[in-house]
Amino acid sequence: MTLPDGLAAGTSESVADGRELRALYDFTDAIYRARSVDEIYAAALDAITTTLGCDRASILLFDPAGVMTFVAWRGLSDRYRRMLAGHTPWRPEDIDPSPIYVADIRETDEPDWIKDEIAAEGIVGLGFIPLTSDGRVMGKFMTYYRQRQVFEPHLTTLAVTIARQLGFSIGRARAEASREAALADLRLSEERFRLMSEQAPVMIWMSDPNGHCQHLNRMAREFWGVEEGAIGTFDWSSTIHPDDVEDVGRQMGQAVAAHEPVVLRGRYANVQGDWRTLQTEARPRFGGDGSFLGMIGVNVDVTEQESVARQRELMLGELNHRVKNTLAVVQAIAHQTFKSATPNPQAAAFNGRLGVLAKAHNMLSRVQWECTPLDRLTLEVLSGNPATRTRVFAQGPAVMLQPKQALAIALALHELQTNALKYGALSVEGGTVSVTWQRAEPKRLEIVWRETGGPEVEAPTHRGFGTMMIEQGLAADLEGTARIDFRPEGLVCRIDAFSGTVP
Repeated sequence: MTLPDGLAAGTSESVADGRELRALYDFTDAIYRARSVDEIYAAALDAITTTLGCDRASILLFDPAGVMTFVAWRGLSDRYRRMLAGHTPWRPEDIDPSPIYVADIRETDEPDWIKDEIAAEGIVGLGFIPLTSDGRVMGKFMTYYRQRQVFEPHLTTLAVTIARQLGFSIGRARAEASREAALADLRLSEERFRLMSEQAPVMIWMSDPNGHCQHLNRMAREFWGVEEGAIGTFDWSSTIHPDDVEDVGRQMGQAVAAHEPVVLRGRYANVQGDWRTLQTEARPRFGGDGSFLGMIGVNVDVTEQESVARQRELMLGELNHRVKNTLAVVQAIAHQTFKSATPNPQAAAFNGRLGVLAKAHNMLSRVQWECTPLDRLTLEVLSGNPATRTRVFAQGPAVMLQPKQALAIALALHELQTNALKYGALSVEGGTVSVTWQRAEPKRLEIVWRETGGPEVEAPTHRGFGTMMIEQGLAADLEGTARIDFRPEGLVCRIDAFSGTVP
């Protein structure tokens, strides 16, 4: 029995439609169940060859360098894949491109070498169907036909449907791979932190937003005698010395409330019950969304260092006291030695020099005999006479002086000021003095005292004590040179000194 032509054709189309629908269903189910990108590729090639009527197909994706690379294929030779890799009508990230269908490669304007390679592979018709993720091109799949191919609307609709499913699946697989990689990096990072924290030679801790303990490293657990399983219930504040509870609690509470770093010291009882001074440096922790997670910090046992510092402070205090007493005794002896009914210039000069030594000594005492700022020293020495405060100008970059340098420069400035008050620019109305300094080169300091507006200067016939002290003693103490130039328009003193300190 023979079916009518119309019925036969309809039955044939129905069978084809059913086969295509089944293939699409199988493809959707396969990529849903796929556990790897290779399984996705295999399911896609099955769907492409079954529904689009080709026995050869390929999937290509842009690699990190932006080159279109074969990732899966069927029925293609090694040479063809090697020669045609990188050939693409689109660039990475192109937005929503349209498929390209080639009925016969020989009818295109492609270079001859491409036509020859395609013909050598037995290919006539081709389909270029873009694969996109969020509307941007990430690759393509190709269909290959041995004869001229007419791409009817039905066929192109199937191709686009497969491309959408495949692009979505690849994008999802990539996102999942990125997530897994991020999780692996996070786990590795956490493990590294744990190992680093456990082996660190300082106490490391973390708290939650309310200040409750979340983590103590090995050294911290051993200090307080806390078992790892009991960290969550450990109350570190209960170990603070009663005299330090208020101050430590206040500083840490302010840092937690303001989400700010804090550095503090306090005494804590260790597992043996001994009081140890810990210096704590803590920083706030924040989540990816900016939320405050708590604090992370380190505790360093500085008990011995603090003890040494206290001893040093006591020794410096005793030394300062003795020096002050010595200066007072020297001043009393000088007063008795130079005692007379009339004013004695030598006694006044001597007392002035003792006074400036005392000023410099007081400054160095305030900084524990560490480095002293040159600008502050200059102000301290030259601000003693109210009548000249507005006529002395000092300017220069930040420079720190060692104690020996500070004493020498203080004496020099005093001698120059005394001379300016007696004979120089500060002895008349309108005269001024400028003190400037600069770094002439690495580890060298240049100081210039310049007088203007005073009486005409005449070079002295002999060098006095002050001049010799500056040009000889000062130069030796500063490991440099000092030269006084008695210019008619005003005295100029240039001091070149070694300065090994950092600004």
